[in-house]
Amino acid sequence: MGNEKWHDTTHAVWMRSSLSNPGSEAIVEVAEFDDGFRAVRDGKSPEKGTLFFTPAEWEAFVLGARDGEFDIPGEYLTEEERRIQNREVDVEAAWVPSPLNTPEAMAAYHRREAASQDN
Repeated sequence: MGNEKWHDTTHAVWMRSSLSNPGSEAIVEVAEFDDGFRAVRDGKSPEKGTLFFTPAEWEAFVLGARDGEFDIPGEYLTEEERRIQNREVDVEAAWVPSPLNTPEAMAAYHRREAASQDN
């Protein structure tokens, strides 16, 4: 708190990639707010803290990730992970709700999903 980027995450809807491996040391979770800000945390250890991004910072991060700026060196990856990172296999990834979401956050998520399907 005390930072203009800070947002209350009490009832945030946290999402993680469907490719997240429950056996990984950390699982990245992302929450989006109505004003375009994003929050990022470790889904295995959310008590470690949360990073907040402005819309411009988030866009720069996403573009960098798409360009491979944050790729993990191959020697640290399993063969399957290396093939995915190098886009050698077609993998369908989706954002799925975190199992750590509060019941209130999940209810809000389901309302939004139903409303978007009605449109």
